[in-house]
Amino acid sequence: MGSAGGSCGKCCCSFIITLGLTALFLWLSLQTNEPKCYVESFYVPTLNQTLKTPSNSTILFTLGFDNGNKDKGIQYDPVNVTFAIFLDRNRTKLIGNFTIAGFYQGHQKNAKKPGSVEIHGGGLNRTEKVNNISYFRVDFNTSVKYKILLWYTKRHSLWGGANVPVDDSGKKPGKKGVRLGHTVAVIVSGAPVLAGCYCALLVLGLFVNFLFLDL
Repeated sequence: MGSAGGSCGKCCCSFIITLGLTALFLWLSLQTNEPKCYVESFYVPTLNQTLKTPSNSTILFTLGFDNGNKDKGIQYDPVNVTFAIFLDRNRTKLIGNFTIAGFYQGHQKNAKKPGSVEIHGGGLNRTEKVNNISYFRVDFNTSVKYKILLWYTKRHSLWGGANVPVDDSGKKPGKKGVRLGHTVAVIVSGAPVLAGCYCALLVLGLFVNFLFLDL
């Protein structure tokens, strides 16, 4: 009788463990990470000081999409990209848009989507400058579906933006892409950053002094 009870208990424990592991596996398989979008390259010929082409009203760019999911593909709807100039450090004006056709991206894959947009009405050389660097605002929005095995999830909204710097060569400086995240359209120079660091050090100093006085 005791043997039968023990066997039944073992079966129940095995069933509960198996059920828990199955639920954990299903939960992990359904978890998704949003893809990341970057401005890989950004070129404004009219701002290239060596070309002297003030009438050129084109922006050439490349967006990069990074799917970091290990076992999930992504189906993108058309990606709408907008471009704006800064009238001052916290006001922007829309100057153009571009649509990237929808595409599929496999798991742990990168995709680069080049494009160009013709700006009507000028204004490329009137965007706000900080420390001899011009800034443009780039935003995107789309919807994506995640492919898990043979099935697709419902659509999820995906959006982001960034302030893209452009130097006197008319290009985005450096090779590192600019992440189009959930950032605000405000240009911040180095001064506020230094001021913030100074305040942090001041608070830390006061805390240390208080600690020593208390001891």
